[in-house]
This record gives sequence, C-alpha cells and structure tokens, in this order.
Amino acid sequence: MAERLYLILDSKGTPLANAVLESPPNSEVLQIKILGGKEEAVAAHREIQLIGMDDSTPNRVGVIIRQREDKMVIQPTAALGPAARENLRILTDFESVMYPVTGHWRGQRTFKTKDLSCGGIAFWIDKPLEAREIVEMVLPVTDSPLIVKTQVLRQLEDDTSEMPLYASKFVDLIQDEETMIRKAVFSIQIDSAD
Repeated sequence: MAERLYLILDSKGTPLANAVLESPPNSEVLQIKILGGKEEAVAAHREIQLIGMDDSTPNRVGVIIRQREDKMVIQPTAALGPAARENLRILTDFESVMYPVTGHWRGQRTFKTKDLSCGGIAFWIDKPLEAREIVEMVLPVTDSPLIVKTQVLRQLEDDTSEMPLYASKFVDLIQDEETMIRKAVFSIQIDSAD
C-alpha cells in the first residue's frame, strides 16, 4: 500500500507540517507520523486539519489526543470535502511564460505568480488578457516543468503592482498533472512553513 501523505494545517488553515497516516483512513482514531521534525509546531495546537495528498485520502478536522515523539493520535471531529484540498492556496513567487490558445495575441508572454492552488493560479502580467481566454502556462515548480491549459477568470483588485492581477483556473488536466500540481503545492507550502 502506498504511503498516505497529509498536509497538517492549524484550525485557521495555516500549514504546519507534512505527515504520513499510519492507521486505516476510516479508523475511529487516526495515527499519524509527523515528518521533518515539526512535532512541536503541530503539538502547539489542539485542533488540526488533515488535508490528503490524493483523492483516496479523506480530509478531516480532528483533535490531538496523544503524542509520543513524532507520532500523534487524532480524534476526527468532522469531515472536510474535496474543496478543502482545491481551495488550499499558497503564496508563490516565480516567473514563467504563457502561450495563447485562444485570444488575440501571438508569441509568448512572461507572467509572475501571486499564488497557486490545486485548482488554479493568480498571476500578474504586463499586457491585458480577456476573461475566459485560454492560455498554456509553464509551471516550473512541479517535479519536472509542466505545461497546463489555464482559463483566465477575471482581473482581481490589486494595489501592490502596476501590472494587472488575474485569477485563473486549470482546465483539461489529466490525473497525473493534477497529482504533480498537488505535490508541488504541498511541498512549497511546507517549505514556506520552515
């Protein structure tokens, strides 16, 4: 059986650590092993959220009952839907390029990211884009760079930059691409929690 990797968040949704589930996912109580020496960061909280890396791992809210070194026993108190994973947004700071699929421009444009989630990306770009336009974006934060189709949703309010900020969502992803993006979101999230 493959390891069940979880991202541990506090009750407000701030990432604390990665963990591996050591008990069956639907047990009365869950036993997890905290990775990366982050036990104290997790133990400082009574209630935590467990967000599973893939669709077969249920997302939960739970209370820490016991801890021994890097192992914790969690009493689940509520289930979180798949939206908890999709809505996990992380601040990012990388530049990359996009290419038009639809729209009235050609060539390549550089963009700078604000945040990334399993479902989409917010980014700044120096030239205007149209709502519902589809672009191909190169994501350099996955294990190997990934080119994904992305639909521009709308321009966002932003007074931090001269460039317009856009919200977009990934479209037509295959499962392997979803998994790679999710893995990147999780690893960036944990690196930033250090």
